Amino acid sequence: MVLLDALARWVQARRDAGTAIAPPLAIHIHHGLSEHADAWLAACEREARLRGFAFEAQRVSVPRDARQGIEGAARAARYHALAASCHAHGVDWLLSAHHANDQAETVLLQMLRGAGLPGVAAMAVEGALPVATGAPAHARLLRPLLDVSREAMQAYATARSLSWVEDPSNDDRHYLRNALRHDVMPAIAAHVPAYRETLARFARHAAQAQSLLDQLAQADFDMACVTQDAGGERLQRARLQALDAPRLANLLRYWAARHALAMPPEARLDEWVRQIRDAHDDASLELPHGNAVLRLYRGALQWTAVYDAAGSGERGADVELSWSGEREWPLPHWQGSIVFVPVAAGEAHEGSLDERVLRARPLVARARTGGERWRERANGHSRSLKHWYQSRGVAAWLRHVPIVWQGSEIVFVPRLGIDGAAQTGANGGTRWRMMWRDEA
Repeated sequence: MVLLDALARWVQARRDAGTAIAPPLAIHIHHGLSEHADAWLAACEREARLRGFAFEAQRVSVPRDARQGIEGAARAARYHALAASCHAHGVDWLLSAHHANDQAETVLLQMLRGAGLPGVAAMAVEGALPVATGAPAHARLLRPLLDVSREAMQAYATARSLSWVEDPSNDDRHYLRNALRHDVMPAIAAHVPAYRETLARFARHAAQAQSLLDQLAQADFDMACVTQDAGGERLQRARLQALDAPRLANLLRYWAARHALAMPPEARLDEWVRQIRDAHDDASLELPHGNAVLRLYRGALQWTAVYDAAGSGERGADVELSWSGEREWPLPHWQGSIVFVPVAAGEAHEGSLDERVLRARPLVARARTGGERWRERANGHSRSLKHWYQSRGVAAWLRHVPIVWQGSEIVFVPRLGIDGAAQTGANGGTRWRMMWRDEA
């Protein structure tokens, strides 16, 4: 309410000075976790409308059994809804009323949880919206009251005769943040009255130190990166051997953040460093982390999705398609799709097949059983898929793909291409290429 009122006064002052300013948008998130939630929504809408603001309410569903706890789940749902609303309305700046007491609590909370520098750096005055990868996040988050104490805000609210809502859950000491606010902070204030300024300064120093570590990690990343394209980023392990353990750990943390992955726990990170440094030159490693896997293959490290061999069609039934011009053939059991692309007139047609071959008999996607053979050209030698995958450097985890058959003949093998025999069948019609698209 203080932020709403202060912003309304600022807008009015600008308008009085002759500046045209559109009405700000007030966004309320209805979490549905309190019996008072409907009343809070009504109060927020009333106060926003009284000041001439546009208003929007977003209702979110918060799982009560989420791994990150109900507070974490509510925060994630809230910011996702805020980002979506900003995106829908073309909003560039989202203002929140986080204040100096919030900042001090966050610093102590993160220290007690054993967070590293990114955690104790706490909140910045300006930053990106904390949303998951893939969520719309065009707007920037601005905290204009971050240096203002809660006591100063309450004095402002009293002087302006503002009404506000106190959430009863803020008094529940079951939550660590509330326990800090009610039991710990007053005791600290009695001995160190300027504790908020001290902790804010500490947070700024932590942010500066983390920025320097990120710059160092970027330099190490650039030094070790051998591939950076649509195929992903790969770091050459031999180049990482020159880094000591703390510096390698710093790079791995940076690389995880670069892929929007959660920070690995210290024990897991130490184990990664040990395995990467101690592995033999020809070793392969799989280091799972959330919904991704850090892999070492042929001397290069890379992040990949989790490819589940047991769930990627290995035990599933065949999937059949009577092709009639489809551009995509989704095969979710194998976490991907087959894409059909017509060959343009005048374009070389090697590696393609005639449309009449595609239409002649149903295409059947079937899991590998072992022993299948493929040839690159019609007059070439057929060799085992294992031979072709090894010779082309296709990693083992990328081989859990379906083989496309027509009757007893192989037509297409993902990551290899159309079989040579299928390329010669029929002639004179439109020619098509088949390609595999990962969707893991």
